[in-house]
Amino acid sequence: MNNLYNFTGKKYIVTGASSGIGRSTAILLSQQGAQVVLIARDKERLEETRSAMEGDNHQIISADLGEMEDMTELFNTMVADGKKLDGLVHCAGMSYVMPLNRLKRNNMEECMRINFYAFLELTRLYAKKKYGNKGSIVAVSSLAATRPEKCQTLYAASKGALNSAVQSLAIELAAKEIRVNSIMPGFVNTKMMEMEEEIFPNEKLKESMERQLLGITEPEEIAKAILFLLSEASGVITGRALCADGGWL
Repeated sequence: MNNLYNFTGKKYIVTGASSGIGRSTAILLSQQGAQVVLIARDKERLEETRSAMEGDNHQIISADLGEMEDMTELFNTMVADGKKLDGLVHCAGMSYVMPLNRLKRNNMEECMRINFYAFLELTRLYAKKKYGNKGSIVAVSSLAATRPEKCQTLYAASKGALNSAVQSLAIELAAKEIRVNSIMPGFVNTKMMEMEEEIFPNEKLKESMERQLLGITEPEEIAKAILFLLSEASGVITGRALCADGGWL
């Protein structure tokens, strides 16, 4: 049987590659032979990710995707080596845990720009024949999209928007042989989760974490699920939001 998880000769974008799920995904892809375009704001931390990867053909792009309305030049840079892209993973995101009475319009715009608008712009350009070579797109959503906690209104809405967009995009891009899915982690051991614990160190949050039957998930485990969605093993899956929540009940 062919190795369905052999990504040798393939080229992928991973946003948010400086930490957490993005970093783990980039490293795992490199271990399976892929070339990876690493995107995040912090160049130094991107260098740290690259140093942990296998292979030497990876590309670093330091950019704030939330501030870019048009990413055309970004994509021109990605394919300047003459090789098109085979997949996109949008891990970049921000967690807004904030009570309703403190929410302002600028908070809403900031969260949606990086969590949702950036994904749409990345997908719009990836779908162009000039840049993308069919393949698979994965957006990192969250269990909060369907099971939000208190004060996650904005974050949950942005992730819910991702899930809804994925369904429509999958229909539109099927003719181009591009699959589009999202993945919904539960509690993952990242800096984002640490921030939530600092803001709301209460019994309700602890109780919610304990409902995750397999315990707190490590970023590497979510990365494995992402590689499944990128691989030929998931060739009949598109337009779906895959739960990777450790059995949260």
